[in-house]
Order: sequence, then C-alpha cells, then structure tokens
Amino acid sequence: MRPTGPAGDGPGPTARRPGGGPAPGRPAAPGPAPGRTPHDAVIFDLDGTLVDSVRPDFLACGALFAEYGQRLPEEFWAREVCGRPEGYPALFALLRGRSGAAPDDAALRRRLGRLWELHMTPDRVRLLPGVPGALERARAAGLRLAVASSSDGDWVRRWLRHYRLGRHFDAVVTGDDVTRRKPDPEAYLRAAAALGAAPGRCLAVEDSLTGVAAARAAGMTVVAVPTALTRGLDHGAADRTLSDLSALEFTGPATLPRHNTF
Repeated sequence: MRPTGPAGDGPGPTARRPGGGPAPGRPAAPGPAPGRTPHDAVIFDLDGTLVDSVRPDFLACGALFAEYGQRLPEEFWAREVCGRPEGYPALFALLRGRSGAAPDDAALRRRLGRLWELHMTPDRVRLLPGVPGALERARAAGLRLAVASSSDGDWVRRWLRHYRLGRHFDAVVTGDDVTRRKPDPEAYLRAAAALGAAPGRCLAVEDSLTGVAAARAAGMTVVAVPTALTRGLDHGAADRTLSDLSALEFTGPATLPRHNTF
C-alpha cells in the first residue's frame, strides 16, 4: 500500500496501490512476543509485505525527480513517503524547493500517475521472498488468514489474482472498505471481525511504519518485515522484525519464529 491517489500508500489515480506512515511520536507499548501468545489468525498487509510495489514506487518517484534534473534522496523517500498518506505532498514540496521549476501538486500527481503506469507492471511488482511458504505454513497450522490493505480494491485483487494468492485468504479488506486508512486501525479491526477473531489473538505482518502503527493500535501482535528500501528505519514498535517471511513459522494455535536471529 491502495488509496485513491498518491496521498495513500501507493500509486495514484491510474496505477493504484496502498498507504501508511510512521507511528506518531511515542513508541507503542511492548506487546506479546510471537511464540508466547496463541493466535487464531494472521493478517497480512499487501504492498511491501506480499508483493514488492515499494521499489517500483521509488523508481517512479525517482524518475519524476530526474525529469527536473534532481536526484531523489532514498532516505527521505523511505522515511517521509513510503507508506505515508501525507508523503507525496512532502515529496512534491522537496522537488519544487530543489528545482525551482516544478509545477503545482496537481500537475505533479498527474505526471507521477503516468510514471506509475510505466513502473507498476508485473515484471517489476514481484512476489516477495518467503510469501508462498509462509501462507502454506499458516494454513497448515489451522490459522485463518486475511489481507488488510489501504490500497484500492482493484489494485489488491489484481495482485492476489496475478500471483494466485487469493485461495489462501478467508477475508480481504482494502482501502475501499474503510473510512480511514492506515495508520488508523480500521482495516485491521475489520479484517479481524471478518475472520471472527479477537484482535488480541491476531498476528499482523507489515512492512511500513504506518502499517505497524495501525496494527498496534488495533491491539495485535506485530511482525515487521521491512523491504530493502526501508530496512534502515526504526521498526521498534513491532514485536519482532524479520528479514523475510521464510523466518516465520506457525505451530498450531501459536506463531513462532523459525530462526531466533532477529
């Protein structure tokens, strides 16, 4: 993660994906660690967690900067834009400040939408490492599964269908189904309700700071699996941080880290 435009966690009006942003000022209170609390369900984010739409988004934003002779700072994008609903206006403001020639937000959003169309293609939006195995293990453990994304429904369904992941999920909640997107917990609470699971017995799997904040606000145990672009950010509000989903094991009603290396 998508929303209705760049203000969410992914592409804009034409090529849409999800959104989110970092947890506000204070860190979330520590929650139970995976492996110690039984879980009935696992709820996955889509963008950056199941499919890598994060790098294509970064490349599209970088291409926009290049058109004005500028280089997009990777750290700024990871911290201020990736998964943050308010991130794209900040991106445009930075571009205007550096180039002195960029047009207004509306024109930049339209151009970025066209760049998203070029970059958000099946050969670039790849399935992330460990995804199929993690879904199979969770299913084999008897856990109920859902997707909770801020992305538009068409975007979410496109990639679940493309990678044939839909069969794993008992419920799918998208940005079309909520009134408030991440970091608000609504998507996670709706997903838990659709699964018939208490939020406190759900494990959420996220990549962005915004998504981690949303799942924590919903009262869930949170595992963060950052992408290469966001690995340098502080995911300390999550209960655990993993390098990829192959490190997550599911055993009966409890979820356990397969490797104690994080």
